[in-house]
Amino acid sequence: MSRGPRLVLTAIVDPSARPAALTDSHGAAYAKLLAAARGQAHAGISLVELTIPAPVFAAARKALGRPKSDVALYDLVPSPASLADDIRSVAARFLAAETIWSLAEEGKLGEAALDVRIPVPAGWSRDPRAIQERLVEAGALDLDEADVASFQAVRAAFQP
Repeated sequence: MSRGPRLVLTAIVDPSARPAALTDSHGAAYAKLLAAARGQAHAGISLVELTIPAPVFAAARKALGRPKSDVALYDLVPSPASLADDIRSVAARFLAAETIWSLAEEGKLGEAALDVRIPVPAGWSRDPRAIQERLVEAGALDLDEADVASFQAVRAAFQP
């Protein structure tokens, strides 16, 4: 029987943000996630950051209709409880980067230079397709129905 998925709070981070502002923002998002996860089966909560260039962050924040005071853009993703922490971090950053890549493809980032780099384990290619293949091979998508249902319940209650 599954104990539930690991809940991963992804944070796309503004590198120009003051550390105190970022800490406050993470704390507020984490508190909302804890409240949303109450009573749901899960194997813990992780926070994973993806820092992107400041102009790209500003353009993404604007495209998503977020206020200038936001120093991070949050999302929630599930991860198999058995997945190694380093692979979980790569998977979460990859999914966060996909949000940025999608905005870029839609032309919503304007002239902002897109330079999103995902830290990967030694020996991994940095090519997004190769990263995706490695994540699939590692089982990053291996969630059972109970894990998916638990995640969906948490996500429905989570408002970043």
